[in-house]
Amino acid sequence: MRIRIQKGFWTSRWGLTLLGVVFGCIVICASIFGYYYVKYGRMIDARLSGNILQNTTQIFSAPAQIAPGQVSNPEELTTYLQKVGYRPEADDSSLGQYTANGNVIDIRPSKLSYFAGGNALAVQFASKTIKSIRPLGGGPEMASAEIEPELITNLFDSSREKRRSVRYDDLPPNMINAILSSEDKRFFEHPGFDFIRIFGAAWNDLRHGTHLQGASTITMQVARTFFLSTDRNWRRKVSEAMLSLELEQRFSKQRIFEMYANEVYLGNRGSFGIRGFAQASVAYFGKDLRQLSLGECAFLAGLIRAPNYYSAADRHPERGPQSRDRVLAQMVENKYINEADAQDAKREQLKIVRTAGTSSEAPYFVDMVKDHLLDKYAETELLSQNFRVYTTLDPALQRAAAAAVEAGVKNVDTLLAKKYEKWKKDKAKKGNSDPIPQVQVALVSLDPRTGEIRALIGGRDYGQSQLNHAIAHRQPGSVFKPFVYAAD
Repeated sequence: MRIRIQKGFWTSRWGLTLLGVVFGCIVICASIFGYYYVKYGRMIDARLSGNILQNTTQIFSAPAQIAPGQVSNPEELTTYLQKVGYRPEADDSSLGQYTANGNVIDIRPSKLSYFAGGNALAVQFASKTIKSIRPLGGGPEMASAEIEPELITNLFDSSREKRRSVRYDDLPPNMINAILSSEDKRFFEHPGFDFIRIFGAAWNDLRHGTHLQGASTITMQVARTFFLSTDRNWRRKVSEAMLSLELEQRFSKQRIFEMYANEVYLGNRGSFGIRGFAQASVAYFGKDLRQLSLGECAFLAGLIRAPNYYSAADRHPERGPQSRDRVLAQMVENKYINEADAQDAKREQLKIVRTAGTSSEAPYFVDMVKDHLLDKYAETELLSQNFRVYTTLDPALQRAAAAAVEAGVKNVDTLLAKKYEKWKKDKAKKGNSDPIPQVQVALVSLDPRTGEIRALIGGRDYGQSQLNHAIAHRQPGSVFKPFVYAAD
């Protein structure tokens, strides 16, 4: 059947009716689009206005001490300054600036630092030691000096999720390339959603009758994480696409990538959920993000696909290489690295720290600080405002305390195993074999001059128990018997 449109069709009643219907559909679609555009714009303004991910209470150690004669070198000092938030160039958002001039490092704290712009220093090195420390503006040589304290952690919320924010410029290139290869290789090219991936995922879903094929870009994942649920359906995909368009208009690609890198869920460590790659770097490897190797970057990027499965790589060693090698292959395919680089990274051993958490985080100490803060502030205040809490903790001494406790506990476990070996055999003959009880431990290191806490260990494994044995109140029980007998 053929329909011939006469020359005057568009001026006839049927032509005008058709034009009216088309125009009405356009108006309706534009109105719906405009409604949701404004709605999602307000959501973005409400959620992402101001400093994204910066409104959280941060817990810092005591200032680090340096002195002439101390074993160190310029590379170690600049690495430390980078770790605590200093930059080699002036930056309004950094804690300070450092300048390397041969064997002399100039340190200039900003108004955001612990020293509020003061304490500018010139540190000179010689023969792998600090030769002298002087005020940057001139003055006599100093016997010792303080430099910026380390960030221990951000306070976690009721969901027990830990984060460390990081800027896009501080992400290592290998980390960026690993994430792009794993999640969205066309991120810097598409307008917020990738038509190729969306149509490919839709076709696979139709063929298999499921909604399991992933089609989200990094921008869409940011939209979902900040604003939407995790339900797998195409209504949510449409919302993600609209939010992605607005995010792409309001923020640069680098800013969106930064949001993603700070918010993505990367598994559990002990009793904490890990958010963001800066926190994951500390939680899985006990390192600052800038110190990661290619293989370690690939492993962290691989966590995104199955975080709860791969986060147990310390207990299931075969899972670590699975996560790493898959991303390395994708990086080779996308020409970020060559095959030789990938093979070198595969040969490196993934040294994932235990789930109890790294010693530098001092979890029992942080809990104690949080409890003290909650006596003065509401939890909503601590989690919604940018407090900076400076403590007396010495990170180096805390690490030494953690190592000493670990060695001591292993020694006691060995002695207990020998003592209970015969006892267990006797119990087994009776059809009852109880496990060897685990000893608990506590360690507190105080500055004898001031009484300040310099290191604190509250138990053998924070992931298993958050009870702080160093300050827990318990009935003394039989501990008083020697004093009673001695009094007789």
